[in-house]
Amino acid sequence: MAASVVTEYGPREQPALAAIGMVLVAERHARRGVGRRLMRHVVAAMGTTPLTLHATPFGQPLYEELGFKVIGRAEMLRGHFVPTGAQQVATRAATAEDLPALLRLDEEVFGADRTHVVTRLPAFADQLRVAEEDGRIIGYAAAWPNMDTHVVGPLIARDTATAKALLASLAAHTDRPLRTDIDVRHEELLRWAKEHGLASIAFNAVMTYGITELPGDWNRRFAPVTVAAG
Repeated sequence: MAASVVTEYGPREQPALAAIGMVLVAERHARRGVGRRLMRHVVAAMGTTPLTLHATPFGQPLYEELGFKVIGRAEMLRGHFVPTGAQQVATRAATAEDLPALLRLDEEVFGADRTHVVTRLPAFADQLRVAEEDGRIIGYAAAWPNMDTHVVGPLIARDTATAKALLASLAAHTDRPLRTDIDVRHEELLRWAKEHGLASIAFNAVMTYGITELPGDWNRRFAPVTVAAG
């Protein structure tokens, strides 16, 4: 009838954050309040754990009714990336030896421990690449298959130049169109991606419950793993 996925981050005993995604209601039960009852159950079950989600324009009024607040927006892009010239930052495929550094960087930028997600990326994603400077990892990104696209996420980078290099390197290793959800505050990356073949197809509201902003450093957090898991 209805389902939702809640992904918790941080200590198991008291998660620092939980992301709500994949809120689905069977079509035959649509517009009967099933989704509202499901979300009320989720909010109650999570107690004092702060919550976040990406809401479509269709779902946003329901979440606002339940007390979620809009704190930002993400723009969904899709298309075949058209390369032009070499990037300024060196990138390469990630190795098993990179994992400890990736976990440290991810927790610093995301603001909560995502070990259970990041350690599964090598098996889940078709590509996992890192950006380096003087032997130090300054960013990483994954591309994983979804329908006929490769979804880019997470995309964590020291700066916009690093994010561009990672996005271009992922595109260079796939024939599929890319899809990604970029924080609208990263205007330069969005403009550059559109100049290279990606087109805007939707906007989602980034919403929270129990906190007024997401933890971590948004300046280095360019795209989520997926809008269903943050």
